[in-house]
Amino acid sequence: MKPRLEKLTLEPKYSFILQKDVYSYYPTPWHYHPEYELVLVIKSSGQRTVGDNAERFTDGDLVFLGPNLPHSYQNDPIYYQGNTALRAEAIVIHFREEFLGKDFFNLPEMISVNQLFDRAKFGIKILGNTRQQITDCMQEMLEVSGYRRITHLLHILELLALSEEYQLLVSPGFVEQYIAAGTDPITKVHEYIITNFRKDISLANAAEVANMSVPSFCRSFKACTRKSFSHYLNEVRVGYACKLLLEDKFNISRICYESGFNNMSNFNLQFKKVTGIPPLKYKKLRTESSSYV
Repeated sequence: MKPRLEKLTLEPKYSFILQKDVYSYYPTPWHYHPEYELVLVIKSSGQRTVGDNAERFTDGDLVFLGPNLPHSYQNDPIYYQGNTALRAEAIVIHFREEFLGKDFFNLPEMISVNQLFDRAKFGIKILGNTRQQITDCMQEMLEVSGYRRITHLLHILELLALSEEYQLLVSPGFVEQYIAAGTDPITKVHEYIITNFRKDISLANAAEVANMSVPSFCRSFKACTRKSFSHYLNEVRVGYACKLLLEDKFNISRICYESGFNNMSNFNLQFKKVTGIPPLKYKKLRTESSSYV
């Protein structure tokens, strides 16, 4: 079965994704994405499939996956039977290699991390004391913000790079990379959104671009992005609004319309949903923080 391309979006205030997920069961189909992924299973059990490797996972399972490596987590059957006492919990980190700048990981000091990235294309299961150290660090990351999130992630990469407590998951013969060629329907919609988000884009427009019915498109888009189409579109628009706020070229009203919103009320509402704060406060906080650098 061909894996789905999953589209991941960053919150405007972060350079990589860190999240704690709590589900009745993991909603992860056979999929891939261009980001590196570190997954810590806090609670639940089932089968983890990475490339041509399939094995059982339980509490504490920790793997590091390279870009475009297809994978899925399938919980045990009991998790799908509506037992409200069962929970599937995980901490997940996603990042792109260039999240700290195009050449950061090409620095001489990053040789060991580059070697780690080469291993990650096979999928890495982390074992022993290294697993416990990284587990502790990932738990701590949920409680910190700002640059400390980045230093924690760099520490994790150092632990992974220097450790010999690991097992490669995918066989050398598994060479298919599943790189998106731009023909996937959801990829086409993503490109359409990025090009046209300043205009009025309807759900029907997006479904037409994907050559799907609206109900089929909604299901496929949610499966690929884990977000509704409207939420995803608003995140793109708010991300652009954040850029304009920091450039300080336009007033708030102009930024609202430049970002694709039709009125100030909806702009303020959606901006706060995405960032947690109103536009003016976002601008004030970011301006104050940059003045101390």
